[in-house]
Amino acid sequence: MKLVQKHILLFFLFTLFGGTLFFIPPVFVNRFTTAPALWLQAGIAIGMPCFIFMKSLRVFLPPPKFLFLVVIVALYYLWRAKWHPEAIVSVALYYSTFFLFYQFFKDEKDGNKLFHVFTVIAAMLCIWCAGQFARWLPSFHNSLSITGPFDNPAGISASLSLLLPFAIYETCKSNKWRQIMGVIISLVTVVFVILSGARAAILAVAVIVIAYTIRWIKTGTEIEFLTIYYYLVVAMVGILFVGLYFIKKDSANGRILILKCTGQLIAKKPVFGYGKNGFTANYMNEQALYFTEHPNSKYSMLADNVRHPFNEYFKNIVEYGGVGFLLFVTIPLYPLYCSRKNNSKKLLTVRLSLLAIGICAMFSYPLNYPFVRLMTVALLTFLLAYSHERRMTITNNHLVKGVVLVISFGLLSFTAFQAMSEREWHTIAHKSIRGETVKMLPRYSSLYTYMRHNDLFLYNYAAELNVAGLYDESYKIARECNNLWADYDLQMLMADNTLHLQQYDKTESYLNKAAAMCPVKFMPLYRLAELYMETGQTDEARSLAQKIVEKDVKIPSPVIGSIKMKMRNFVKESEQ
Repeated sequence: MKLVQKHILLFFLFTLFGGTLFFIPPVFVNRFTTAPALWLQAGIAIGMPCFIFMKSLRVFLPPPKFLFLVVIVALYYLWRAKWHPEAIVSVALYYSTFFLFYQFFKDEKDGNKLFHVFTVIAAMLCIWCAGQFARWLPSFHNSLSITGPFDNPAGISASLSLLLPFAIYETCKSNKWRQIMGVIISLVTVVFVILSGARAAILAVAVIVIAYTIRWIKTGTEIEFLTIYYYLVVAMVGILFVGLYFIKKDSANGRILILKCTGQLIAKKPVFGYGKNGFTANYMNEQALYFTEHPNSKYSMLADNVRHPFNEYFKNIVEYGGVGFLLFVTIPLYPLYCSRKNNSKKLLTVRLSLLAIGICAMFSYPLNYPFVRLMTVALLTFLLAYSHERRMTITNNHLVKGVVLVISFGLLSFTAFQAMSEREWHTIAHKSIRGETVKMLPRYSSLYTYMRHNDLFLYNYAAELNVAGLYDESYKIARECNNLWADYDLQMLMADNTLHLQQYDKTESYLNKAAAMCPVKFMPLYRLAELYMETGQTDEARSLAQKIVEKDVKIPSPVIGSIKMKMRNFVKESEQ
């Protein structure tokens, strides 16, 4: 590859990875995931044909066994996703990304370039965090200062922890200035991971540091390892894990509740799961069932709305079953197995970065972020490219170029259409907030045709119809949303719709379900008491009012105080 082409490649890599972090324009409803995802799709769609047309006569393909494996996984995923267009695009995107990176990693030098890019990105993230810590840059969270270019610390902590090995790798270079910069970036990265308070990332960083310590003792000195040393390492990690538990005990216990309910979901459909987005569609129903069966549970004060189980592995099993989990897990295991004999510092760095992702995935949701997903694909591709498995090559002829152009054009077209739809949603949502709901409803209706599979859009549309007093239409859209997303707020919205439609039995059912989903909430019980008063069920209203008066309060607020006072007065009046 010519020198100019190498510089173009380096620039492309930097913009591709950097864009999935720093491209967060406030023009989308969810700017922290939507915008980076669109950037990634557009980057791959543009980069892939450009690279193919610059290449020589041969194109590299991965080992036949791996190709067969990814085809099986893709078909299974598409089947469980009911061949939805977004699922097809996802498969095309990530397999195109893998193909593109596989060409990059055909020699050692390209790998070095990528490592430099990761180190620079880590430094940029540290600078952003430093600006937030010093209050020079705004945070995107209401109460937490260090979030980086994310909406909460989960994203920045996962990104920093998986980039840490590359910063440490720079300390092993012969160039003195690179060593110094590597040390500084590594230390600052560790500091900001700790300051973020993300326990999963802290644990990941601790494991990385311990792993590098073990490697240094083994290779940098003549010291022989003793069994007691390994026991000491395990003990240190265990103590750290327990300590992190007690730092946020209530949060950790809340996670235990989530895992309990998730386990119940898995037990009902263990083989094939519930399909794509099956967790969001079913989890809160399972949590409601749990509290219905265990009304005095110690977890009742900790329960809240949940969209993710804070464990990527459990989420995968819920949605795709045991079969899907075993298939999906073979994707990372195959490159790891094939590269097992290569114990270079470079591959150790890649493995530790993947380990950081794996640890964060046990206690958080790192794969929600496009940057982490892109990193995962790139690192696995790197391992496979440097394995000793037999490669295949094909002629870079017009047919190959044509196929690449078709895929790229499809990705780019879908990205452009998605960007316009998401931008339009952002516009009409903000205008509705400013009091233009009625004017925006025709635009919501037009957008509904293309975004009817987006649960958050459906909820927003149903809520705006409710505000406009179109309760029947709102209820219809809300029921559609309920098929995709079991949610406390959605139950409350459907209860309000049915109340105005005088469908009181349905109102009672939705309010009871909302109360079971989140027992700590007061509003469902309050609305239910009001319903009983309105329908002349005085005894039921009095009993429920007394329950509200005696109900424990997790976080005091004026609203809860007002509810308790009203219910207390009603009980007194009804007894006279």
